[in-house]
Amino acid sequence: MLFNLNPKTRREDLYDRENELEEIFKALDLKERFIVIYGIRRVGKTSLLRVALREAKIPHAIIDVRKVYFEHRGVSRVHLYREIASYFTKNLDFFNRLGFRIKDLFRRLKGFHVSEIGVEVEPIMQIRFTDLLEKVNDWCERRDLRFALAFDEAQYLRFSGKVRYDGIFAWAIDNLPNITIIVTGSEVELLREFLKTNDPKAPLYGRYMREVYVNRFSRDQSIGFLKQGFRELGINPNIEEIEEAVEVFDGIVGWLTHYGYYRAMKAVNHRTALREVFEKGSQLELTELEKLIAPSRNRYLAILKAVAQGATSWSDIKTYVIVRTGYIDDKTFTQLLKNLVKYGYLVKENNRYKIPDPIVRYLVIEKL
Repeated sequence: MLFNLNPKTRREDLYDRENELEEIFKALDLKERFIVIYGIRRVGKTSLLRVALREAKIPHAIIDVRKVYFEHRGVSRVHLYREIASYFTKNLDFFNRLGFRIKDLFRRLKGFHVSEIGVEVEPIMQIRFTDLLEKVNDWCERRDLRFALAFDEAQYLRFSGKVRYDGIFAWAIDNLPNITIIVTGSEVELLREFLKTNDPKAPLYGRYMREVYVNRFSRDQSIGFLKQGFRELGINPNIEEIEEAVEVFDGIVGWLTHYGYYRAMKAVNHRTALREVFEKGSQLELTELEKLIAPSRNRYLAILKAVAQGATSWSDIKTYVIVRTGYIDDKTFTQLLKNLVKYGYLVKENNRYKIPDPIVRYLVIEKL
């Protein structure tokens, strides 16, 4: 169903992302080695990734790097290996249908074991990530297979200590013809900064990549999404209510899905559904935002409040911050502003700043 709150895995549950799917399918068909998927929070990148790899019927593993980081306050190799093992365990039926012999693969990989309950990893494992990729590549080459390894929210790999994953990606692109690396990122500027593809001194400079952009829905797409979701459940919605929800949630698929879920699955009225999305959604956003702004909370919060209340220019925002928190020099203020853009809480268009997510705007105004 379109209003299922979990990431989608079936094409029929993914609304109007045919162009984005085709881009990924083309890259896989051409055996391209590096795919980058960009998009702000809650526009459906993870669902797109999962559906694409399932539909392509390609053996793969998806690592939720942000989950690893928030669970362990870092991203070690062992934690990544455990995510890979967990993904295989949860998707054994899928791999069996592909004829992908997991026991055969992991019998050749030091530190991985296949038991009756699934794939397990030794608590202490010394195998290098490059060795792991090389063994998977060799195994696939002997069977004329391709393997996709996807890092969801890959910008968090920068918390991996001494391991340089941009360097590992570059090495894989150059040396492993049977592996496609896929990375996604909702903190778009931060992902670009991590990959450094335009830096001549960085490992990934000059490497070809397929870039896929997942944009928020247009007004027509948003209306169509809600109408189809309600039709699936046999509900004939009020068009004025749909149009208001579309206006409020500004094309962000995740919040439209939450609205449809409360309206249809929880059977609450329109006003209650809107309120629930804002209340529950702001709770989801609060913890992560608080962690980001903690180093300079008052100033970060003043910047966000300025923008939420209508200030859009550098000078107007800075004036507001000075009034609220006291003097701040231009360099420090500009860096704080850039940080909020990197993390996706602000966007800069034509030298004007805005908060792209209506739930974050509500959180800043009403809760902080």
